Amino acid sequence: MARFSTQLTARGIFCLCFTVLLSLLGILLGDGAFLTLALSAITLMICCYVLGRFNLSNLEVDVSLPYKCHANKLYEPQVIIKNNRSLLDVFHVNFNLAFPHASVVESKAAWIPARSLANAKVPLRVPMRATELEHPYDLYSRFPLGLFRFKSTQVLHRALTIYPRSITPRELLAHGVSGQCHQPEQNSTVHHSGESRGVREWQPGDAAKSIHWPASIRSMAVGHGLNIREFDPPGLLPEQAVVVFHSFSSQREMVREDSFERAIALTAGSIAYLRNLNVRTEVIADFMVFHPLYTKTRSQYYECLSILADAQRATGTEMHELQSVLDSIPSSHQLIIISDMPSEVWQSFIQVPETATLIDIEQVHFPYQKIMSAKQVLARAARRKSV
Repeated sequence: MARFSTQLTARGIFCLCFTVLLSLLGILLGDGAFLTLALSAITLMICCYVLGRFNLSNLEVDVSLPYKCHANKLYEPQVIIKNNRSLLDVFHVNFNLAFPHASVVESKAAWIPARSLANAKVPLRVPMRATELEHPYDLYSRFPLGLFRFKSTQVLHRALTIYPRSITPRELLAHGVSGQCHQPEQNSTVHHSGESRGVREWQPGDAAKSIHWPASIRSMAVGHGLNIREFDPPGLLPEQAVVVFHSFSSQREMVREDSFERAIALTAGSIAYLRNLNVRTEVIADFMVFHPLYTKTRSQYYECLSILADAQRATGTEMHELQSVLDSIPSSHQLIIISDMPSEVWQSFIQVPETATLIDIEQVHFPYQKIMSAKQVLARAARRKSV
């Protein structure tokens, strides 16, 4: 249901003050001309108020956006504003639709005929993962004459899942997943791998010497970023890999919100990387109560991404629970451990296999934005507009 609100603009305040002044002069001086002008001004403001409220009534809004999107990817949803009235066109309507994490879709229509619609493509980039069922939006206008600012707040009911960022850990890119990661490197500045697999988009932590310049020039010419040479990992691939995610800490370490988001992004990147290598992958996380989740098929993979999109940090992970999970993993499986806590606060208390790959979340430094609901985003955008 639409919720209307009305505010006087600076022009409207001036008109109201001028009307009051004319009324006072007419009463004090007993001059009918001033009273007639004041009555005309009041009639004008009333007509503007009625037309402005009616201008935002019986409008329908829709957005053509996929139900499942990837974080930090640029989309161009089509915004459709439909005028369902049989009489009176719509004039000078602005539109704000809020998405999570300070993402707002803005559009405007100068004129929408009766029984017609207006559409426009607008850029949208949601920086972080999220799951939303409702998206509030505002329709506002200063029509006519700019005396009032009319706003209609409504809710678009549409399920939307934003998959987390997928960042491949440099430990997997440099050493592969075949168990050689525990061996010391002879030269830390050289990152030799297997056969070349092609190119991919640049990610934080990639070496500058791996940039594929011809492909990067072509990519940047169409508005994209750098491209990196991608290689197969050295050695033989394991039959199965197990990604273990935990938030266990033996000390009262300060918890940072961005640490959990970085760990989730690295988890999603590890799963995608292993899946591209056709390695059977099992995901075990404390926020899933250590329930195993497989990503062999396409449906299982996207189900895992949906769970990661809605994951909440576990606060009661016990040491014996994590240790029992690590002990239950066969030695033939490649173990990858990801935690949002520093390794020094948990690794000395847990017996970690020598062949396990420990992922350092400090390798990721993307701009973090505090988690905001769609309603908070829309309220902040409205405050900025009013200022």
